[in-house]
Amino acid sequence: MLGISVYFQDLDYDYLEKAAKIGAKYIFTSLHIPEEDYSELDKKMPIFLETCRSLDLEIVPDVSPVTFEKLNVPPKDYKKLKELGFKALRLDYGFDDFDTIKELSKNFKLMLNASVVNEEYLKEAKEAQVDFTNISLTHNFYPRNNTGLGLDYFKEKNRVFKEYGLKVQAFVPGDDLKRFPLYEGLPTVERHRQVHPYVAAVELIKNCGVDDVLIGDSKAKIETLEYINRYIEDKVITIKAHFEKEYEYLYKEEYTCRKDFSESVLRLITPRTSGIRPYNNGFRRRGSITIDNELIGRYCGEIQLLKKDFEADARVNIIGFIHPEYVDLLEYLDYKTKIRFVRI
Repeated sequence: MLGISVYFQDLDYDYLEKAAKIGAKYIFTSLHIPEEDYSELDKKMPIFLETCRSLDLEIVPDVSPVTFEKLNVPPKDYKKLKELGFKALRLDYGFDDFDTIKELSKNFKLMLNASVVNEEYLKEAKEAQVDFTNISLTHNFYPRNNTGLGLDYFKEKNRVFKEYGLKVQAFVPGDDLKRFPLYEGLPTVERHRQVHPYVAAVELIKNCGVDDVLIGDSKAKIETLEYINRYIEDKVITIKAHFEKEYEYLYKEEYTCRKDFSESVLRLITPRTSGIRPYNNGFRRRGSITIDNELIGRYCGEIQLLKKDFEADARVNIIGFIHPEYVDLLEYLDYKTKIRFVRI
């Protein structure tokens, strides 16, 4: 599922409404960020809770002992948190014993901090008879550049979590409003800090064992949320591309690739046509979209998406190109995935 994040000094109810409308299900929020403005929280929180209820957005607060103080709730009064409307809790720090986790999991969906959970912890939890049914694992995001997780380390952790049947959540940056105070993006994986959040989200789901993707920053563009949710729900990858006028009909349909997969090109399943004259036969860069012309015989009309550079070929016409920020999506396409082109 798709989630967004809310920080009270950047809170925008219009953004919440739009995100809910396109399919967001979670709102992550933290009540122990030192730089956050918690003034008048007692006035803001009831409005926030009621708005989320009306939009069917499930709030996931990052809970630590400080959280109770911010909410004017007695320490460890989880019943009061339930009364306030919280159905899920992300346990950050200060929750080390399995008895507390077992008790909380009876009343809340629990999201444990993935950064402090390893295989030894999970074995001990099993031995302590912790029921994993209502528990998942949420990775941290990393505000400072060069501090996010390495991809291989991240994937290995998730592999272990999956062996225990646990769902995994992770963060990608926003592409609209970065969060204070560093404004450097809030990804889980460091390489995603400089990547379009949609591309990062697809990689998390396709290659990294992630079930739910959350925007770490204060805002993402609504179209970005829409693209992520469409991939989560329908396995449709949306690709921004430009086509020559003659081929703009390609915006109108969804496509798939052939099952016999090439490591260099993606071959779209489309009807082949004859009589295509050679033109625009120059050097083909990665991300180019091409169609074979009549010089190639029975392959005439085959459309390809290029995963690497190719020298010029008189038999191949260049008919379009993929937006540079979206080219890496080519690495995550397979015959099971539908492709939708949209205008740049």
